[in-house]
Amino acid sequence: MVHRLFDTADVVLRIARLVLALERQADMRRHRPEYLAVLARLCRVCRPLHATLQPIIHSHLLLSVRVEPRRSALRTLAASWISARPASPRAPVAQAVRRSVSRVRTIVVDLLSHAEPGQLREHFADSGFCAQPWPRATCVFVRVSPDAIKSPGCVVAQALALVFEHARFVSSVYVMRSGPTNYAEPELDVRRVLGAQAKWVRSLCVGDGFRCQISECPVPLAELALTLCAQTSDAQLELLRRVCASVRRLELREITPRDLDCVVAGVEFGCLQRLRICLCTHAILSGASAAGLLDAGPGRDPRFPRLRQMRLEGYYQTAPPILLRALAAAAPLLDHLHMDLTIRNSAELEVWRIPRLRRLDMRTTVGVDVQPALDALFACGQTLDIVAVASHGRVEGCVPESLHLERVRELWLADVCVPLPHVWRLVRSLPLLVQLEATVLYEAGQDMLLETDDGLATIAEHIEPVLASRLELLALSHRRDVLVAQRISRLGVQLMALLCSLPALRRFRGRDCKSTVEAFVARMLDDHQVARVADHLRRLDVC
Repeated sequence: MVHRLFDTADVVLRIARLVLALERQADMRRHRPEYLAVLARLCRVCRPLHATLQPIIHSHLLLSVRVEPRRSALRTLAASWISARPASPRAPVAQAVRRSVSRVRTIVVDLLSHAEPGQLREHFADSGFCAQPWPRATCVFVRVSPDAIKSPGCVVAQALALVFEHARFVSSVYVMRSGPTNYAEPELDVRRVLGAQAKWVRSLCVGDGFRCQISECPVPLAELALTLCAQTSDAQLELLRRVCASVRRLELREITPRDLDCVVAGVEFGCLQRLRICLCTHAILSGASAAGLLDAGPGRDPRFPRLRQMRLEGYYQTAPPILLRALAAAAPLLDHLHMDLTIRNSAELEVWRIPRLRRLDMRTTVGVDVQPALDALFACGQTLDIVAVASHGRVEGCVPESLHLERVRELWLADVCVPLPHVWRLVRSLPLLVQLEATVLYEAGQDMLLETDDGLATIAEHIEPVLASRLELLALSHRRDVLVAQRISRLGVQLMALLCSLPALRRFRGRDCKSTVEAFVARMLDDHQVARVADHLRRLDVC
C-alpha cells in the first residue's frame, strides 16, 4: 500500500481543499460547486494533475436552473456548457449527456431563481436530464440561491423528487444555500424533502440558512446535519432522539441547551464517531430551565462508546452538564475535542479524565479569562499530542512553572500573549515539542533599540542552548518590528538568542520582513562566537 505522502491523488485533493479554504473559507462538503471549479482549474495545470483528476471530473453532473431569463443547462466538468432552450436542437444535448451516464456518481442541482413545480419539471426536461436514468448516481447536492427562497421547501422537495425519479440509488442528500445566510431562514420538513426516497437515504445534511422540522422518523441514517426550528416540539425531539441513536456523524446547530438535554439524555450513541453541537446563541434560559439542567441526575448520562471527534460551540451559553460528564466518563475513544471556552460552564469538562484524548482545540474571545483553562491544560494534559488555543482577539496568559504536557508535539497559542521568558520555559520543559506558535507580550524596556554591534554582543551573552529540544518550527507574533534601520530592540536580542539556542530549528516566522531577518541572521553567523553554537541557522528557512 502506497503511503499517503507519496500518493499523487491524495496530494492533489489536499491541494484542492487548501485552495478552496484559502479562496472561500469554505467547507468542501458544503460548497461542492466551488470545490469542483477548483478541481477543474487544477486539471488544466499539467498532465499528471489532469490524469489524477479525470475520474472526479467525469463523475460529477451539474444542472443549473434559471427561469428568468429562461435557461437550463446541464454539463459535466469535463465538457463545455450544453445549453438547451425551447428553440435549440435537442439531439446534441442528448448525445453529449448520454456519454456521461455510466460515469456520473454525484448530481449537483443549482437553483438560481424561483420556479413553480411545473416550471421546474419543464426545465429539468429541457436540459436533457430526464432523457435517461442515472443508475450509478449515489449523491445529490441541491444549492438554493437567495432568488429561489420564496418557497424553498416546495422548490427543494420538487427538485429532489425529479432527481429521485431518474436516479433511484441516491443515498446521500445535501441541501445548501448560496450567498449570505444572515436573513430569513425558511423551514424544511425532512420527511417531505426526502419523499419516497427516504428508505434509501443514509446521509442527510442541511446547511446553515434552513431550519428543519422532523414530522416523521426517517429510516436509520449514518450522517445527519441540520439546524433545528426555533420552536421544536417535544414530539419532534423524541423523533430526533430515535434518529440520532443510529448515526455515525451528527451535527446539530442552533439547538437550545434544554432541547439538547432532551435529545441526548439517556441515549447510547452506539455508532456515533463525529459530533458537532452549536448551542443557540439567541436563547435566553429562564431560571427554572437553567436549574433543571444543573440538577440533571447521573442516571440520564448519554454514552458514546465509539465517539472519536467532538466539537462543542456556544457564545456565553450553558451546556448540559450531562453532556460534559458523559464526554469525560463515557467516551473512551475520544481523541479530538474542540471546546468553546465562552460556554459558561466549560470548566466542568475535566479534559484530563478523557483517557485517549490526543488533540484539544480551545476557542475563546476578548473578555473571557483564559488563564484557568491554561492552568488546567498545562497541569493535566499528559495524553495530548496537539493543543491549539484560538480567539477572536488577543488575550493575555502565562505559562506556569510546572508543566505536564510530556507528549505534546504541536502547541498553537497564536492568539495568547505570553512574555518571551515563558516561551523559553515551553521549549525547555516540553522535550517532544516540534511546532510552536505564540504571541509575545511586550514588557517594559523591550522597545529600546541597540546598535547592531552592541546587539550582537548581547545576543552572544543570552544564548543558552537547549540541546534536548526537537523544535523545528517556531512562529512568534509581536506588536512591533524588532529590527529597525540597522538597529535591534531588546526584545529582538532575546528573540535572536532564542533562535540560536534551538539546535533542531528549521523554520521561523515572525513579524519582521523576511529579507531583513535573513540579513541579520547572516550578520550573526559572521560573528565567530555566535556561529560556534548556532551553525544550524545556516539552514534556517525564514517565512
